[in-house]
Amino acid sequence: MISDNIKKYRKENNLSQDELAEKLGVSRQSISLWETGQTQPTIENIIALARIFNVSTDEILDNVGGANVPEDDAPAKGKKKVWLILGIAAAAALIIGIVLTVVLLSGRNKAAPESGAESESASQSDSDATTESSALFETEESEKETESSVLPETAEPEKETESIVPAEPEPEPEPDDTPAYVAPAEDPGYAPENVTPPVTPEPVTTPLYVPPETTKAPEPEPFDLFTYCKDFAISKGRLNGDYCMYQQPATLYGGYEGEYFSISYWGDSNMVEFCLHCPLDETLSINFYLRMRGGYNHKYEYLSSRYFRSNGAPLRSASGYIDPLVFSDSYPLSCDEYVGSFDGQTAFLEESRVGMCDLIHCLKQFVAVENMTCGFSAFEFVNY
Repeated sequence: MISDNIKKYRKENNLSQDELAEKLGVSRQSISLWETGQTQPTIENIIALARIFNVSTDEILDNVGGANVPEDDAPAKGKKKVWLILGIAAAAALIIGIVLTVVLLSGRNKAAPESGAESESASQSDSDATTESSALFETEESEKETESSVLPETAEPEKETESIVPAEPEPEPEPDDTPAYVAPAEDPGYAPENVTPPVTPEPVTTPLYVPPETTKAPEPEPFDLFTYCKDFAISKGRLNGDYCMYQQPATLYGGYEGEYFSISYWGDSNMVEFCLHCPLDETLSINFYLRMRGGYNHKYEYLSSRYFRSNGAPLRSASGYIDPLVFSDSYPLSCDEYVGSFDGQTAFLEESRVGMCDLIHCLKQFVAVENMTCGFSAFEFVNY
């Protein structure tokens, strides 16, 4: 692991955590977190460590992802993969072209018989229409000849016997689809057929006044507590390695003498962290952390860590979650993970609960002293 390699090469070079932190320009706590595996150094820090230890970055990283691949064989394998991919792509393109050609040819063959059948049916229809028109013409001619042959046989009537030859009836006019209005008879039950009653026009109503539509103002976006705290740490904090930290004596926010309160933003893990640093004696310290990771979701992560001040090695630690709506000075602290000796575990958890309550009290005073516009109510600790 990277943490073991850093610790090994630091000891081989007879460097303390403070000396190595000074060479890298980071805090001793960062070196301790790297060696315990709680955080990872950035690429720039790994390159700087390789220069200080006079080793390669692969030796620090344990050659992750490529230790078993010879350098001479890597380009050849890369070229083989490229030619293999190109061959597969060419074969796929050839198969697709063959399939498309077959589909197009089959479509044309199906379309040709259909067009021939349509042309034959069209010619047959034209032929039938010509035959019908010629037959109709012959029928009309035969009727005319018959009339001419009958007319001479009909002689004019004798003068003595006068007869009236009825004239040919005039063609009746085509009926009008819209019959004229017929007035009703005296009989109220009389209802002539096909009589359209008069249409009564509908009264024209003036529409009522409709007020113009009013556009609603857009609703304000909800307050983002995580982004607000992140911007505060970046704007007022000091850049230290891969994080920004703003730190002040805890007495400024109602804490104890010798303690420190800080707000940090860790860019790699996208985390805002509030911390209460408490030195216990010349050997040990204990820190209490309250974290919002990747946005505030109405719960906080907590971590309490007792460690050696000389090298940052952890002695005991406990972690879990805090619900701000129920947590108070007398509320028990739930623990999801505990690291350390089981002897004294209960006492350490109680010490962690008290320390987290002190941190929340400092956070409340911090919001007031720094005049944060969000107000302490945004953190939802309703019992403080």
